[in-house]
Amino acid sequence: MKLFSVFLFFIALQSCTAQRIEKKEKGSLYINTSIPAHSSLAISTEDASPFSITAKKTSTGRLKILNESEEIEMEKNKTYTLNVNQKGNIVFLNQSNQGTNIQLRVYNHTSKIIQKTNLIH
Repeated sequence: MKLFSVFLFFIALQSCTAQRIEKKEKGSLYINTSIPAHSSLAISTEDASPFSITAKKTSTGRLKILNESEEIEMEKNKTYTLNVNQKGNIVFLNQSNQGTNIQLRVYNHTSKIIQKTNLIH
């Protein structure tokens, strides 16, 4: 009886753990990173081909999305989806005095993803 109880406990624990894991899509690159204070993170492709990106700010701090056509002030836990054109890139600008955490999913890309962090003055 004790062995059966232990078995049921592990089955219940495993099912709870499996529900927390999000399904990752094949061909997507997932990036969880922190952008330091007064810095920017640029995302592009090695051959300047177009790609799509989904971004979510998971901490406080001021963070903007800059692309060739617009500037967006990000809100905490809100998801943003953007398409980047050929020869384009997307920049996440952290102008606050603290690091800001961000979750990114890059997809519909045909070449290597380049990420570059720069200090802004």
